[in-house]
Amino acid sequence: MSVEQIESAIRALPPKEREQFIEWFDGHRHEIAGDAGDDLSEEQKAELFQRRREYDEHPERFTRMDKQSLDQMFGRIRKNVAARLSSAR
Repeated sequence: MSVEQIESAIRALPPKEREQFIEWFDGHRHEIAGDAGDDLSEEQKAELFQRRREYDEHPERFTRMDKQSLDQMFGRIRKNVAARLSSAR
């Protein structure tokens, strides 16, 4: 089966079945693709799946951020951590 055939079959699914497939695929992606996801504990994986479900069920509770906003936010966090570490010494 080609990638195009798989894509076509997935797109042909009713929305509810497509959501079920996506959730199943997310849970098995590392087995299928051989990704290096094995370094996560079961607790971490469960947390990630729970947060994914929360987003799927309530996307209005989340704020989308572009790359520049994320870079700025993480820059502030790095500065804050660096300041706390230097003052703890």
